[in-house]
Amino acid sequence: MSRTMMIITVVVVVWAVLFAIFMLLDKKRKDAQNSFSEENRDKALVHLYCKNIKIDNKPLSEADYTIGEYLQKIVALTSGLHTIEGIFESTDTVMGKTRNVKSEKVSFELDLEAGNKYTVGMYFNSAQENKDADKAILEIPLSLYRESDNIKAYIIAYRET
Repeated sequence: MSRTMMIITVVVVVWAVLFAIFMLLDKKRKDAQNSFSEENRDKALVHLYCKNIKIDNKPLSEADYTIGEYLQKIVALTSGLHTIEGIFESTDTVMGKTRNVKSEKVSFELDLEAGNKYTVGMYFNSAQENKDADKAILEIPLSLYRESDNIKAYIIAYRET
């Protein structure tokens, strides 16, 4: 019986230590994100939910960015027209089955205004279906075949503020 209690105690202690470490890491990330947002409030903040990102034909590493809560990249950009390129992914559960969708490399232009926050990601419904058409500034339908009317997903850019 004492061996079982010892195992339970060890598991609880390890869990508590790991929980505390991950809470500290999350707080550090949140503080860094808030600091980044505050330092760049005079720029457009773009939350990108994609990978292999290029902005104005330059890799993301050359841009001013940080990592957000859901591992999105938050990029601070000046006002004006910017070209964004990336590979978008999303997951959806349909009738108990997980559906993963990944785009090819997609490139588009966004006209950004300083002081605003933008979110760019892949969605399975259009902005109108999501009842967010008034906030959407860009919507790119994605299908399995070029020129197909069978839309599978959308890349949508929303202006948040």
